[in-house]
Amino acid sequence: MKRTLLSTFICLSGAALLTACGASDSSTHSSSNSTSPSQVTRGTIDGFGSVIVDGIHFESTNTEFDVNGRVGRQSDLHVGQVVTIIGTHDGVNGVALSIAYDVSVSGPVSAVDATAGTLVVLGQSVVTDSMTVFDSIDLATLTVGSAIEVSGLVDADGNIQASFVGVEDSANAELHGVISHLDASASTFFIGNQAVDYSSVSVLSLNVNDLIDGLSVEVEGYLVGGILAATKIKQEHHGYEHDADAKVTGLISSLDTAAGLFVLGTTQVSYSASTRYEHGTEADLALNGAVKVEGVVDAEGVIVASKIEFSAGVELEVEGSVEATDSAASTVTVMGVTALVDTRTRIRDDRDDVAMFNLNSIEAGDFVELRLTEESDGSYRVLRLERGDTTTEVKLNAPIESIDLAAGQVVLLGVTVDVSAISSVTLGLLQVGVQLEIKGSYDGSLFTATELEEDHQYDSHHEDEHDDSQEDEHDDSHEDGADELGSEIDD
Repeated sequence: MKRTLLSTFICLSGAALLTACGASDSSTHSSSNSTSPSQVTRGTIDGFGSVIVDGIHFESTNTEFDVNGRVGRQSDLHVGQVVTIIGTHDGVNGVALSIAYDVSVSGPVSAVDATAGTLVVLGQSVVTDSMTVFDSIDLATLTVGSAIEVSGLVDADGNIQASFVGVEDSANAELHGVISHLDASASTFFIGNQAVDYSSVSVLSLNVNDLIDGLSVEVEGYLVGGILAATKIKQEHHGYEHDADAKVTGLISSLDTAAGLFVLGTTQVSYSASTRYEHGTEADLALNGAVKVEGVVDAEGVIVASKIEFSAGVELEVEGSVEATDSAASTVTVMGVTALVDTRTRIRDDRDDVAMFNLNSIEAGDFVELRLTEESDGSYRVLRLERGDTTTEVKLNAPIESIDLAAGQVVLLGVTVDVSAISSVTLGLLQVGVQLEIKGSYDGSLFTATELEEDHQYDSHHEDEHDDSQEDEHDDSHEDGADELGSEIDD
């Protein structure tokens, strides 16, 4: 039956509880201000001047802010963080009754690979990319032991795809996820690869006997010899009000095409022949696909999707000084490349930390980093814009459009690039369509390259198939860790 919560999807079922098997997104909160029917929006903060999420400007003058389970304020929030908003909106403007933010994970880094853009925090694999916002820190300065907080979306492999990474001031650690390998006699369990000892927990929102494998929880505590000693454990209820209008962004972590069901992090979604699609079709639904879902929550807490929009991914990069902005057309031009900046653009000021930063804050000569996607009409749209400190080094990351062997030049995004000074480059071996990352200088008409390399991070040929054998291997490693956990604590 279509509404059956499949065992491969859901560990616990019920009318108001949706918990996906695997690592959890940060929790969904309810507010005392919420009324039924309500509108729920879950997504990434793209900017301020109100709070901008999924292209909607939410007025926040009288909003209740819940930041990591405590009363907060708008200034506690940052671009890139995933939030849940309860309020009203018309798709363009809205009023937020409550805004809730919870970290996905916070604690010390135990491993970092700056080249691959990956981290491990409290046993959770964290993946960064060109859309990740780094606040007061970057991959180059991250070291083992650095205390950070991460916000993002959980994929089908249990990795946190980070949209925000910032410095964590507290010595405490926090983790959200699903209990596995519970050992009641030893008072231990795992969340992902992180061992948790709850023998000395002081705040428990449920009876200790109710702790079971598959339960979605929030754990706070501190690390002792690599084990998270829990001081607080709270059961998480990932559900929305019956009949609420929901707009949720996420990564497809489980998919059953026969039943017309998939899961975004911890939220189950049903789709049917009446569901409308944007920028794709039903056939494009796939594990780890980034989508935005609109629909109404049914009596079982499932979002019945009326619309599914496939999110655009970064394809191109431009970094340089702004030549012009056009507030009427809502565009910015850098090195002759003009691109649209709209309410979907993740926009941030890393130079002056202007809180209400927007296109009108940008002046000619400002140095900006642009992450772009190409629209179906050939125009460019900015997915992420960040203003930084001025530098003479500029960058392009785009496919080769043409090659002039005699002049020693290539053209990317309409920009002529002189690569003749790079002795390692053999133009005859380059091909039109190959994506290059090029760094150098720009004099207003000609880009002179000092560094050049092929870049395959935006290749469209991604492996979509989920490897079940890796999951089995992952589970076996937990069994081994669970067997050894008691002795590690005793030591």
